Amino acid sequence: MEKINRLIHPELTERLNQFDRLAVEIGQFLSLPLENRVWPVLKNQQLTLLTDDPHLATQVRFQQHTLSKHLSKRLNLKISGLHIKVISLPFASFEQKIGRFALSGDAALVMNNIARSIEDRELQDAITRLAKTASRTRQ
Repeated sequence: MEKINRLIHPELTERLNQFDRLAVEIGQFLSLPLENRVWPVLKNQQLTLLTDDPHLATQVRFQQHTLSKHLSKRLNLKISGLHIKVISLPFASFEQKIGRFALSGDAALVMNNIARSIEDRELQDAITRLAKTASRTRQ
């Protein structure tokens, strides 16, 4: 009986590994968690980044030359071009993007302490609500 790995074409395995390495390096370069937000495709020395987040696409566009050099150096690839494409939401993941940023309990406590020292009542209430909401999304 053959192992299942023998049925998978080695080129497909290599391309998937390359996809994973590219995604990890891009995430580290941008210092952002990019899980299910960026899909890199490398073909004919052209790197195409697909994303459903227009803000991320803009950020990458401003850094595309530096990112291309970084990936070429770190992954030992020759990348002659980098293209960023925003894909429409029906083709992207259906995972909701809200609640990405969350506060730890300690950070929420610090924000509440800062809010108590503010004299402006509206600002104080706003910071308190923000700390309460942001710490709730983490759970």
